[in-house]
Amino acid sequence: MFNVLIVDDEIPILEGIAKIVDWEGCGTSLVHKASSGQAAFELIKKDPPDIVITDIKMPGMSGVALIEKVHQLYPDIQFIVLSGYNEFDFAKTAMKYGVQHYLLKPSNEHKIQEALKDIVEGLTERKKKEHFLNEMKAQLNQMLPKAREQLLREFITNKKYGKKDWEHYQKLFSLPPASDWFVLSVLSLDDSDDYEALFALKEMITSELEEDRLPLFSTILSERIILLTAEKEKEALLEKVKVVKAKYKEFYHLTFTTAVSSPGHIYNLHQLYRETIDCLSQRFYVGNGGTITSRDIYQDGYQLEELQFEHEDLLFAVRNGNTEETTQYLEDFFASIKEAKYEVNTIKSHCLEMFMLLIRQAKKDVMNRLFCNVSRFQDFHTLNDIQTFMMNTSLEITKQNFQDKKQAQHVLVNEVEKYAKANLHNTSLSISKIANEVLYMNSDYLGKVFKKATGEKFSIYLMKLRMRKAIELILQSDEVMILEVAEKVGFGNNPRYFSQVFKKHTGYTPTEYKRIAN
Repeated sequence: MFNVLIVDDEIPILEGIAKIVDWEGCGTSLVHKASSGQAAFELIKKDPPDIVITDIKMPGMSGVALIEKVHQLYPDIQFIVLSGYNEFDFAKTAMKYGVQHYLLKPSNEHKIQEALKDIVEGLTERKKKEHFLNEMKAQLNQMLPKAREQLLREFITNKKYGKKDWEHYQKLFSLPPASDWFVLSVLSLDDSDDYEALFALKEMITSELEEDRLPLFSTILSERIILLTAEKEKEALLEKVKVVKAKYKEFYHLTFTTAVSSPGHIYNLHQLYRETIDCLSQRFYVGNGGTITSRDIYQDGYQLEELQFEHEDLLFAVRNGNTEETTQYLEDFFASIKEAKYEVNTIKSHCLEMFMLLIRQAKKDVMNRLFCNVSRFQDFHTLNDIQTFMMNTSLEITKQNFQDKKQAQHVLVNEVEKYAKANLHNTSLSISKIANEVLYMNSDYLGKVFKKATGEKFSIYLMKLRMRKAIELILQSDEVMILEVAEKVGFGNNPRYFSQVFKKHTGYTPTEYKRIAN
């Protein structure tokens, strides 16, 4: 329904229009009446309507003056002009402010209703467009950070991307020019393979850096946090890293090592990333929790090794218990290895590194058992031997993770349901509140887990739970105290809304339900 205000200094006409027009049939609701332009203007400022029906000639503030003043403050308000004066100047002035409906007195209800329906049709269409655009904007805003993260991963892992590719994405994502200089930083946890701790570190470092708008991109790749910043911000970045290291050690009792590349262009990200990996390899000598830059390890004439693969998708599939994606990834990986015919020792060395990444996705006891197989890599004589071994190891871990994840999700859902039942009275109870304040985890993830396990959204589950509790309280009491019941099931001091929801859920008001049940 769209709200309407009528303005006319002739009271009989004002009241007559109010009575004869089928407001509801036009998709409107008459909310205010005013007998002068000034009174109408005051009402509009307090409670802006969607449509104003106004006379033109009124003492004090005329209809034209009212339209002009309202248009400056509320340009979206639509006007229907009523006048007994068939003068072109009035119509011309009104049309200047977008008025499309100019009706001469006496004007019957049919003409007014036609004008109202025409305006309502236009307002409805405009609201639909605005809603569609807002939804699209919200979806794009939600997708953009993920798309930017994926773009960073692509430029890091695929050395074929170049300057022209960046210039293409530059327009799409409003990115800095390819000619700018950047540094790539990699953060790697020391003595820990806890993915939740890694995710927490990413949130902490990006939050700290965003205070000064430092990171252009951030993402997680192969259990490492990747940050891309402008080269001129390098020193500020290093200072922020020091702050985060202290906070992270205090809260999580963990340390991380930071590797920082030399300056380079965006289309050199693949090379810059290899620099940081080489930096991280020096952790053995410099100790945990340090910051290693490319100038600390490189000598003149140093050449980066070209044979490199990242396995983020594989680790993600194994960690999430997805056997199909794990199998497909390994088949594709070994097919590419076989086609390229790399040097045998290089393949063994790389697969050993890959194996170490994989077993870190398993429980500690399983990881320790699988670690004993490291020596077998020297005994493999064919690529097929390595592939079979890697496939068997990956699937063993993947299947175990699937069972563990399933059990963990079951525990999570039980915790959510338990908390919801104990806190039904809390008006702010939601999946976000439980995720952020009780379980300390991502609310979107918790919502998906809950829906997958129960078959319904938490909001729907909560409403059903509240209604069941309300029915229980109503049946237990001798007299229905709607305010008391509403408070106990999370509707606060809004018994009217509670009654509406209760009736929608049961088909009866609380009082009717009590009477019928008895």
